[in-house]
Amino acid sequence: MLTLDAKRSESLVSLDLIEDVLLEIFLRLPVKTLVRFKCVCKHWHTIIESQSFVKQHFSQRSNQERLLVRHYKRNEDLHAYALFVDDICSGFEEPAHLQMPNMILELLGPVNGVFCLVGQSRDLALLNPATRQLKPLPELPEVIVDPHLLFLDNVLGFGLDPLSGDYKVISVWYLWNRSVIAPDCHPITFVYNLGSDSWRILEDVGCFESSYRACRSICNTYTNGVYYWTMEFSNTNVAAILSFDMATEKFKEIQVPDCLKSKIGHLTVHNDSIALLSYQLERNDLCEVWLMEKEGSWNRGAVVGPCQAINWPLCLWKNNLLIEADSSFLMLYNICTKKRQLTQARVKKNTSFISWVFSYKESLVSIKGKGDNCMFWDASPDILTIAWENKDQLTSCRSYFMKDMYY
Repeated sequence: MLTLDAKRSESLVSLDLIEDVLLEIFLRLPVKTLVRFKCVCKHWHTIIESQSFVKQHFSQRSNQERLLVRHYKRNEDLHAYALFVDDICSGFEEPAHLQMPNMILELLGPVNGVFCLVGQSRDLALLNPATRQLKPLPELPEVIVDPHLLFLDNVLGFGLDPLSGDYKVISVWYLWNRSVIAPDCHPITFVYNLGSDSWRILEDVGCFESSYRACRSICNTYTNGVYYWTMEFSNTNVAAILSFDMATEKFKEIQVPDCLKSKIGHLTVHNDSIALLSYQLERNDLCEVWLMEKEGSWNRGAVVGPCQAINWPLCLWKNNLLIEADSSFLMLYNICTKKRQLTQARVKKNTSFISWVFSYKESLVSIKGKGDNCMFWDASPDILTIAWENKDQLTSCRSYFMKDMYY
């Protein structure tokens, strides 16, 4: 005969066991199902929204990293986003929630499943397509500049502060001094914090070479708390690399090997480090892959080619270099085995458009931030127009989720 204390102890053990089993089941479920389960009861909602569970779920083995590519559908004469089903890119899907309207001019990230969207008027928004959260960013603060300075360019960065856990967007506006003949760029830097849902001007930016200008990235160049851009002089050749530390909010200029300064190049992430893809337009059958082992220390990791199929190298995907091929298809080139494989994804011929490529994993990360002014993402141009025109009058994210359940 069990005593009362023994029965209570046995009951507690059973409850702990049920909780452990529940957690293991939850970790194996897709984001789509988990968002629905948050509405079952308060206890499940607490588990699924906890930071520890969000991190565990993102790192779960079943949540595989997949290649997301903007490609061209020739039969329909439009662009779509293809999510490849495996590491060898044997086929792809086109999930509705990952389709971006044509009004999106740039797409940064993803960082833990979160993208930064850039519109035609440089309007910005954060998006977690898996949870259907869309958060328009507020306007930049007004700045009075000297009348002899003219707008030249705007480049952006997006990443996570590893110390505070806060998402940040960096917006660098380059102003050109028209009173001098030599290249003279004056950068103004703004930083957005998701936690406060506000912008501020960054006064002490560290070293900034005024004759250089940071360039937009083809793919995500954020890794380990730092965002990277290539820097150009008066032409398209790589002059140096500019980094921004999300925690210290300092810029730093990183040198590249002298042999690369006469070539075109862009950055990609490889094994949590930065890599530089270097090539020459007059010889487009050869691409060099340079890996940064530590800051300013480079190693030539691979030479791809000579290979007549190379039109434009895009990024490193695991051990593969993704290339725009002359055949209009995207091609994988394994830098270890030297084997080539054409994918089913195409690029549009005779255009200057370069495919956007991303390494994507689903995430439960919330982008509500301060004010909870999120909207329900339905991948339509209308939702972005509404979001950017009515930034101060948005319905809260919670009401959208509770009303539509979105699946």
